[in-house]
Amino acid sequence: MASEIMTEAWAQAWGEALNASEGFRAAATGWEGALAAAVRGEPARGIEGRAVFLDLWHGTCRAARVASEADLAAARFVLTADAATWLELLRGGLDPVPAVMSGRLELSKGSVMSLLPHVAAAKELVAVGRSLPATLPPGWPAA
Repeated sequence: MASEIMTEAWAQAWGEALNASEGFRAAATGWEGALAAAVRGEPARGIEGRAVFLDLWHGTCRAARVASEADLAAARFVLTADAATWLELLRGGLDPVPAVMSGRLELSKGSVMSLLPHVAAAKELVAVGRSLPATLPPGWPAA
């Protein structure tokens, strides 16, 4: 069943899918620390800001939920972009590493140098997110 992107149900489905993914488990064995994926709100377009928190530890996702302010503060990495960029990432039209390097996907918390050893894990993280059946939130571009 499809869940709306960046909601509680979608976050939980992402966490469950990460835990079921052999590719993520293998790529993320050295990953320690939470990641938050945040969408910048665009009130003029009716797009609300929202974020998902993933507590990642050595290839497992210990928790997945809609991020609170405390989660955003606790996350080792926070990746922020507009809705169109997240949609392009989740549809497979944009790779996460070039997106970070070009600034389209902003590393708003954490350092690129500490993220670089986890490039394969980041790619698997996004690949698993792409596999989730999802619906678009209000205001998000359909194409």
